[in-house]
Amino acid sequence: MTNLNDKFSRRKFLQMTAGAAIGAAMLNVPGLSFAAGAKVKAAAYNNLPDAVELAAKSELVQLSYNKIKDAAQSIQNPTLAKMTLDIIKNPVPTFMQNYQLPGSKRAVYNKLAAAGLVDTAKTSLDNFLPPYNGGLPQPFYSAPGSGYASHHAYPGGLATHTAANLQISEGIYNTYTGLFNSSISRDIIISAQALHDLAKPLVFQWQKDQSSLTEYQIAGTGAHHILSLAEVIYRGFPPEEIVAQACAHTIPAGKDEQVVAGYLKAAAIIAGKDAEKLGLVNSNDTIPTPHKQEGYIVSLGDHDFVLSGPACQKSVAILKEIAAKDYGMTKAELAGEHFNCFRNYVGAQYSMMYIDSLASTNNGMDKIRQAVKSVIVK
Repeated sequence: MTNLNDKFSRRKFLQMTAGAAIGAAMLNVPGLSFAAGAKVKAAAYNNLPDAVELAAKSELVQLSYNKIKDAAQSIQNPTLAKMTLDIIKNPVPTFMQNYQLPGSKRAVYNKLAAAGLVDTAKTSLDNFLPPYNGGLPQPFYSAPGSGYASHHAYPGGLATHTAANLQISEGIYNTYTGLFNSSISRDIIISAQALHDLAKPLVFQWQKDQSSLTEYQIAGTGAHHILSLAEVIYRGFPPEEIVAQACAHTIPAGKDEQVVAGYLKAAAIIAGKDAEKLGLVNSNDTIPTPHKQEGYIVSLGDHDFVLSGPACQKSVAILKEIAAKDYGMTKAELAGEHFNCFRNYVGAQYSMMYIDSLASTNNGMDKIRQAVKSVIVK
């Protein structure tokens, strides 16, 4: 008989659970409900702010950022609450202090390559770790939600993405505890979800052309996931939180358990720690048993990208059309900083989710045009 878990691929899992996650997100959750209808601010077409300033002045982004801090403060364990909130307020990648001496970066790169945790054909030594000068690359609230062609790709997208994930996760937690009387740690879920992308301010630094830095892979996934885990390992977070956070990208079912174990091993190596000694993985490339439901819920909660990824891509295409027709942007301008500032401003004011939702309504294009004109003045 075929093992059911062997067939339980990420794609099939998404197909089975996407509806449940979205449904749970619609619950009215006290303390995490998002204040829709944030006020937008207009700016002159030729004087649009850079990414960090834009995110700092966006009401949508700051509301989202405050929701994340509120969620962290709602963690009952005072130590975990403080550790979580400290990173949200100041996401300095402290593990990066290990890689300031000559040769240190190459040494860990070679160690990961020898363990099969970095594909040297896809990720070079030069691109293995993002640039770092010892300080905070940018605040948590100003980073995009993902790469510039993916979900919530605008200044503050990390804040809106994380706030959405927290609300979805809280809804799933309430569903399983309320309906099935499950014994689940809300503290672990909230901390892991709040921090699941904590390395994005490092990985997706804003460039001179106002696009974000290109991301490379470690352990078969986006480097931000592994570097986020490296940071919580380096800071001494409890194993339960670290393992749950590792599950954000992959559920530990069937052969995918080894994938999650690979995430944890790679992150521990980068943090200068031993994953097995910390109780994060077993000697046979599995994670500790019994598998806890918190990790599955964190994974479900991180599936905002299923909707927001395509929404962002479609919205950017629409904004390019508007930028050309309504604002006279040339082909060259559409391919560089001029349009990037344009799309960043619209995204940070409204979110790409909102633009995409307008596109699906009657006279959607006209509504989007009007929305853009409300915030970018010729």
